Amino acid sequence: MPARRGAQKPKARGELTRPPPLSARSLFRLVDHGDPMRIEPAAVGAAGDRWIDGFLQANETQLRRLNLRTEVETRGGVRLLVHPGSHIGAVPLVSPATRRVAAGLLVEPRFRWSALGAVLQATGFAVEPRLGQAPLVPGSAREVPPWLLAAPVLNRLEALLRSLRRGFVERTEVRTSPRGRIEWTQWTQRQLANGQWSRLPCSFPDLDDDPQLLSAIRWTLARLEQDLAQQRDAPPARALSERIRLLNHDLGPGPSQRPSPWNQPQTGSAWLADALQAMSWIAEERGLGGAHSLDGLAWDLEADQVWEAWVAAFVRDLAPQLGLSWVGASEVQQRLNWQGSLSSMGALIPDTGLRSAERMIWVDAKYKAHLSLLARYGWNGLKDAVRDAHRADLHQALAYSALSSTDQIDSVLAYPQLGDLGDERRPHATLATLASGRRRIRLILAGLPFGFRSPSQRDRALSSWRKLLGRSEDRG
Repeated sequence: MPARRGAQKPKARGELTRPPPLSARSLFRLVDHGDPMRIEPAAVGAAGDRWIDGFLQANETQLRRLNLRTEVETRGGVRLLVHPGSHIGAVPLVSPATRRVAAGLLVEPRFRWSALGAVLQATGFAVEPRLGQAPLVPGSAREVPPWLLAAPVLNRLEALLRSLRRGFVERTEVRTSPRGRIEWTQWTQRQLANGQWSRLPCSFPDLDDDPQLLSAIRWTLARLEQDLAQQRDAPPARALSERIRLLNHDLGPGPSQRPSPWNQPQTGSAWLADALQAMSWIAEERGLGGAHSLDGLAWDLEADQVWEAWVAAFVRDLAPQLGLSWVGASEVQQRLNWQGSLSSMGALIPDTGLRSAERMIWVDAKYKAHLSLLARYGWNGLKDAVRDAHRADLHQALAYSALSSTDQIDSVLAYPQLGDLGDERRPHATLATLASGRRRIRLILAGLPFGFRSPSQRDRALSSWRKLLGRSEDRG
């Protein structure tokens, strides 16, 4: 008797359970240094109790890219806990069964996107996200502001235009005097037929920039300008729009054409290759502006590097108010000369500093919540892991004090000033003093806002740090 339609075939012993079909691909959202997130197997196209190892193996590169730490939770079923670190960004997650994209994961900044934008703008977008190198991330395009991913594209186009070398291109013009090759067929059909005997269509090589490349750049800039217009009130979007205006001015008027594989040169410099890749992101609507696609580019950004650049820029602005000279990390690197076959860290490199003939101030940026936790719980109330990490930071700051022979040394650890630290007009700070012979060392923990909401807030922060680091009567 034939089997009835719809009858299910018995499952063989040992046969793997097939993952349920995904009706919609999820976007998991985290905040850097925030609470962990649980991932259920069904959300990533998995099933059963042994899916963890396969999932971690399939997504190892992307989880490591965002500095994510994982642990397994077994109460009430097997789940994966994902702990965010200091990286922000978006990556795809693939199913352990099919190795196809099943979900996306977005780590947002613990501060507002607008605060991140203010920091990136103030530092000249010195730290930019790393883009691509993975499939598109489901649902991420609408969650990421367009100015964050537009900045790397503009950086690449600016680098290309600075390095662009003019070459010979084939040009066709109608002239009164011959040049190059006269197109006699065209002359007969057009000029001769209309009585324009003296007008000669000529083709000739001319020294100029690649017109197809320039038209592709114009198209890309127009699309970026359109995407940034959605957030025209955001300061970083305005700053990038001004850069687009300057680039358009340098390019001058001309045709605009959507970049495509058939009109892009296949050889050239690294600047050209980077720029062509960036233009392809825009042309293929990879979610750079968040208006033309739901799925966006994979990207990552080290928030601690952004914080270091922000603190360095702030200290540079502070230098003239203290009558000191600003020094960057490249100027203060001190090599460690190891003896023997074993060696450890190669150099001491403070993030930034201020100095004069009599005084040295080292400033090291720490993108951690240690200052906030100390203010809330005190030293004895901190978890062992936090105390160990903070103790290592203090020893690092004290090691920097050995890099200068001046009598007066400040070694500062600069932390993000969180909302629970009290009145922003009185930045949270504390200091300890040490004496070693004639040398007087101050170890300072200080808070700094992550981005300024207004010029007055910036002025208050500069004033507070000037008082904190200024000479005091008891420093003798």
